[in-house]
Amino acid sequence: MTKSEIADIIRESTSLDKKDILFVIDEFLDQILASVDRDERVEIRGFGTFSREIRKARSIFSPIAQKKLDVPERSIVTFRASKKTGKESKGA
Repeated sequence: MTKSEIADIIRESTSLDKKDILFVIDEFLDQILASVDRDERVEIRGFGTFSREIRKARSIFSPIAQKKLDVPERSIVTFRASKKTGKESKGA
């Protein structure tokens, strides 16, 4: 499912314009990424948790280059889904 498809579904159930819905979705995602950049955990109850993890530097073998390559340390965003997701988390 794409962001545009999500916006279409929301538009069908609300009176909001698709442009406004896409703005809210983008702002929501930007705020999550900004918080994770500040090394804050973002927990959305009933959905999941976003956090930042540091991947250690390592050496790998590249079959294309036929040599060992060093991969530097890097930061990644991780997502862990809530144990309760979907309709059951809404108290149904």
